[in-house]
Amino acid sequence: MIAEESRKENSADAAHLARGSSLSLFGGVAGAVLATAMILVVTWGLGADEGGAFFEVIALFNIAIVAVAIGSDTGLVRFTARSLALDDGAKQNRLLLVGLVPVLTIGVMVTVAGLLLAPALGRSLGGESHVAEVTSMIRALAVFIPIGALNLAVLGTTRGYGTMLPTVAAERAGRPAVQLALVGAAVVLGVSATWLATAWAVGFVLSLLTAVLWLGRLRRRHETGRPATNQPLRETIREFWSFTLPRALASIFRVGVLWLDVVLVGALMSTRDVAIYTVATRIVQAGYLASDAIGQAVEPMFSSLLARGHADRTHNVYQVATAWLISLTWPLFLAALIFAPTILGLFGSDFATSTSVVTILSLSALIGCGFGSIDILLVMAGKSVWSLWNSAVSLATNLGLNLILIPTMGLNGAALAWAISRIISNFLPFIEMHRLLGINPLGRRWAAAAGASVLAFAVVGITMRLTLGDGLGVFLSYTMIALAVYGGTIWKLRDHLELAAFTGLVGTRFKRTRSPA
Repeated sequence: MIAEESRKENSADAAHLARGSSLSLFGGVAGAVLATAMILVVTWGLGADEGGAFFEVIALFNIAIVAVAIGSDTGLVRFTARSLALDDGAKQNRLLLVGLVPVLTIGVMVTVAGLLLAPALGRSLGGESHVAEVTSMIRALAVFIPIGALNLAVLGTTRGYGTMLPTVAAERAGRPAVQLALVGAAVVLGVSATWLATAWAVGFVLSLLTAVLWLGRLRRRHETGRPATNQPLRETIREFWSFTLPRALASIFRVGVLWLDVVLVGALMSTRDVAIYTVATRIVQAGYLASDAIGQAVEPMFSSLLARGHADRTHNVYQVATAWLISLTWPLFLAALIFAPTILGLFGSDFATSTSVVTILSLSALIGCGFGSIDILLVMAGKSVWSLWNSAVSLATNLGLNLILIPTMGLNGAALAWAISRIISNFLPFIEMHRLLGINPLGRRWAAAAGASVLAFAVVGITMRLTLGDGLGVFLSYTMIALAVYGGTIWKLRDHLELAAFTGLVGTRFKRTRSPA
């Protein structure tokens, strides 16, 4: 009876994860396609030099909004999910006050600082020929920093209610679609750098408005029958920020690893190199969108299950999510690894020189995704300080290696620094969670997902590349053949991968569900 009950619970958890991750993955795929399309529009319309200046400022903006959000998005996910699991509705109201007011305050301060420091940053990052453009774009985007940070925080709160719909609609699909349309129009019209940056930033405004409206709807659904909390406001503040502040620094460190190399390439090399490096890295980052989608879906589940003391179910969810993550990302990374010259050629002849960059990053991405959402699990287990130190080690490694390797190895040095730091950021939490809860991603699910990906996309790809070359026609043929082989293999391994969890989604619409008890 106990074994049967455990099996039913695991099946219910897998079904819940399938609902959340399927929707999130849809948004992730849409976002990846739209983001790639925008990179194509910018590189084709502006060229490598001006496009590089644009990408450099975008990198700086993304670092800024994560810093201003001070980890509130993760904190609001965790504590909102816990308050729902413990049936404490009044605390949800306090969490918004505690989590959002500091973000808005810090955002306004950073906006003022950005406006004042824009000329100095423009001289540092714009090179000799793009100082004015970089300065004007920094000033334009500085105004939107509080909006971008609040967008992260509010969407984090909605995920705490157990739904991915707002994140997908507003952030993953909606914002990139708006940005592609407006940036494309700006490029066609030949507007100034200020208006180009503004066109890109408007997407955050619409995303935030959507998120706020959706959050209001979710809050109204959970008002009835909720007991008032006895916890003083001061205690709520202490509890929330003692967890969230370490996560804030960790988030800054993590986004630093993600974007700092782009900024350093611009500072140590040129805006042209920034464009080439950005194209190469974003090809690989498209695969990481699936990782983010799975992570955001599993985040409230980890929090709820751990709050109730269900360690075994948490471990099972982690293993299932890791297998699905490998199934989704390894094909992309293997295809990029084998056919990098063909893919880069789509962006223009200037970008073919970064083949080795894609190779280095794809190899590291294969390793990183093999660990699954391990850092999210560490954080939801309440070890945000551990995650902070892990992220600090990763960022220090990234910064040190970038400063050493970029001057000597150029773009390959930046890629190598990024790859090593990303592997560290996954390996350290894996060791810690294995010691803490005996967590391990390896097993029959992991082997099935990895084996199917390697067979279809590595074996088939290497065979075709060696025999037929790497032209666009070969790549398209490879894609169709690999997908056919992959589909058949996955179907045969469906029981190992627990794909039955997705059967209930066919013919139904996605619904908001609370994390399983």
